[in-house]
Amino acid sequence: MKGKRIFFSVVLSLLAVCGTKAEGKVADRLEKAGDFVYTPASGEKGSLYALSSNWLLLYFYDPTCEDCQALMEKLSTSDVLNRLIAEGELQVLAIYPDNDSAQWKNYATHIPATWINGYDEHSTIILESNYMFRSLPALYLLDKEKYIRLQETTAEAVEKELKK
Repeated sequence: MKGKRIFFSVVLSLLAVCGTKAEGKVADRLEKAGDFVYTPASGEKGSLYALSSNWLLLYFYDPTCEDCQALMEKLSTSDVLNRLIAEGELQVLAIYPDNDSAQWKNYATHIPATWINGYDEHSTIILESNYMFRSLPALYLLDKEKYIRLQETTAEAVEKELKK
């Protein structure tokens, strides 16, 4: 486990050197999001593809990341997002893409109750899927068919896309 954690940290560090978030980066071509399994507080495994709504916002975060906390605050106070969540049009899946369950559990109370919160128990999301974030936090907006509409984007771009 320790070797995987070190490898994960190295991969994230290398990806962070590659650049910063693009304002409203639209996927170059529509690509189906990779399915993955996550572990929520209940311990019962969940799957990205098992979630059903017109829109799905993936919020990848690290509990120790100040930028992640700032983005979460911005997202959780968004009138647009909160209205769509209340109407059942949007689900937010907050994922800690690492397997440090203790760190994740200690931070879980900070995630809004209207969001789904999970972690990557086996550290497979980054290594075995098409989510290549340069840094955390990372936002992906998926449509109801799980096509990536926005990737590594901003809260403002997500709101703009959801208002269309």
